[in-house]
Amino acid sequence: MGLTILSGEDNEFAALQYKKIFEKNQHHVTIARDGEECVAAYRKALQGCPLRSTPFDVVLLDFVMPKKNGVLVAKEILELRPNQKIIFASAFGAGVLDDASTILRDSVEIIQKPFSLDFLVKKIEGTCIIKRAQ
Repeated sequence: MGLTILSGEDNEFAALQYKKIFEKNQHHVTIARDGEECVAAYRKALQGCPLRSTPFDVVLLDFVMPKKNGVLVAKEILELRPNQKIIFASAFGAGVLDDASTILRDSVEIIQKPFSLDFLVKKIEGTCIIKRAQ
């Protein structure tokens, strides 16, 4: 069974590449083009989702997005489901979370752009396998 992935990515080319590679690897991906759309997609997916479970195996966020940046999106998602796995894909690296709360820093992973699409898939699959085993 494939993974369910929510990707907040405002770069159309990157979003298309993520969609193609995830679907090629039998995963389902929902693309949100800005921060507000990402939170809205998450809230919609929560409808009918059992309490304490997450609607996505992983949320992949860019740091810089229109309307709401990735840190704000991550905070909102973690308020709704503190156990949601979140990965930042950012050119800013570890500095992305400098201004974030300790809770946020402890709840997300960061992969620094640029990276290969194969690396991204392996990272997400590996992260989600660990999550499912817990």
